This record gives sequence, structure tokens and C-alpha cells, in this order.
Amino acid sequence: MRELGTGEMSRVSGLSLKALRLYEANGLLVPASIDARTGYRRYGQAELARARSIESLRRIGMPLARVRELLDAPPDALRRELTAWWDAERSAFARRSQVVDVVTDDAANAHLDRRAVDALTERVQVVDRPARRIASITRVVEQAELVPTTLADVIDLRRHLAAQGASPLDAHQFIFHDPVGFGLPGRVEAAVPYEGRADPVGEMVLRVEPAVRLAGIEVTADELAYPALLRFYDVVRRAAERFDGSAGAPRELYERPWSTAAGALVAMIAIPVRLGLDPAPGADPTLEA
Repeated sequence: MRELGTGEMSRVSGLSLKALRLYEANGLLVPASIDARTGYRRYGQAELARARSIESLRRIGMPLARVRELLDAPPDALRRELTAWWDAERSAFARRSQVVDVVTDDAANAHLDRRAVDALTERVQVVDRPARRIASITRVVEQAELVPTTLADVIDLRRHLAAQGASPLDAHQFIFHDPVGFGLPGRVEAAVPYEGRADPVGEMVLRVEPAVRLAGIEVTADELAYPALLRFYDVVRRAAERFDGSAGAPRELYERPWSTAAGALVAMIAIPVRLGLDPAPGADPTLEA
């Protein structure tokens, strides 16, 4: 991969120019090289992977000092420390184990009236994604450990790919092969698309994800809060029925810069549908490929 200038680094990493200057000044993210005559900064694949990890950790509210400690720690320590930090931040919420009931279909439907369902259905869109290489790690987790575990996996995947000379893309996804809740463990796959070549290590799997058609809803940061986000899964499952059923596991795709601004879309909650099929007769006409 060619080296990136400061402006391009800001664009592809999601970090502002101000943040890049700050992180360089405090030694958190140092450019690969600095031209002695012009002062131009250049960043390589390793710096880009680190920048995206910084952005991901800041997204969940981690202080900069703690970000530095985690990213400079060995991979096994990173996972342990990130999980411990997350547990401390979310302990009160995690203790509300009764929320597990909302993972059932009946509970997910109960809090949605007809008008709310209709409003969400209008937001469903159908999008196509091309075949692409992905690196992934699958684990069995409960809701309380979902965020730190999958985020640590994304960071590890980006590190490994960058170290091997491959180019992780500015995106990742979490694929839910089983329902996950408090007291309800399930299989979750953290996946990072990439270009180039790499070899797997440890629990990592490298594979080609086939081209996929998705029925999904783009959501804001506020809408991603658990358990309220389950209503989006329910709506996209209903949308998949119009395509003769789903063709894969539901997922969360993160392909946009993170933003907490009102109305800013940051992710898509989606489910694969069968390629080449149009919605069944009577389907909502707003669902267009």
C-alpha cells in the first residue's frame, strides 16, 4: 500500500486533522515518516490500522490515556483489559438480566405498535455488496461482553492484516449466528474486509464472502442502544420474508464514520436475502433494489 498524506489519512481513518495533530504530539499516533524539508507527514498501513483502532475505542468513550495503554499492550492483555474496562463502565446495565426476555420474538414485537412498525418498514432499503475477502473471528459471547470482545477482535484483525502487508478496509461487521442477550450466549463473528494477501493465525479465518443482497435499515448511534435496537432486527426479518426468506445470518455493518450528531447514520442493521429475487407479490413498494 502506498503511504498516505495527512489529509487522506484523516479521510480514510475517520480521525480529524486536529485529532491527528493531537495524537502525534502526545505520541499516540506517530507518522511513519516526516519530510525534513517540507514537514509533510506520511502514514503507512500500520499507522492506519492503529488510527482506526483509536477511533473505535474513542467511539465507546474510552479516555485517551487508557487508549494508549491498551494499544501498546500485548494482544492478550488488550482483550483482558478492554473487557475489564467495559465491565466497569456497564456493570449497572449488565445486572439487569431480566432484559434477556426481549430477545424472544413475542417480547420484541410487544413494544411496537402498528404505526411504529410501519414507520420502521419505510426505512428498509435493499442494497447489494460485492464479493470480498474478509478476515474474521467467531466467539460465543453474552450481551454484557459483546462490545469489548468483538471490538478487540476487530483491532486484532486489523493489526494482523496490516502486519502482513494486506490492506484492511475502513469497515467491519458483526454477524449474529445465534441470538445474544443477558444470560443468553450466542455465536458472533467479527469480520473485517481487506485487500491483498495474508495468512491466518490462531482463531482467525480468512475467506471470500460471496456477493450478497441485504435488506437493512441505517441507524444512528442513539438507535444502536440495546435492547431497543432489537426492533430493527425484527423489521428486517419481516422484510426478508418478502424475498422468500433470509439467505444468511443478521448483522450489523459499520461502513460510515462514527458520529453522535443528531440524525447522523452510523451503521446498518441488515439480513441477507436471496440474490436475483424481487419482493413477493403484495410487498411494500418502497423496497427497491
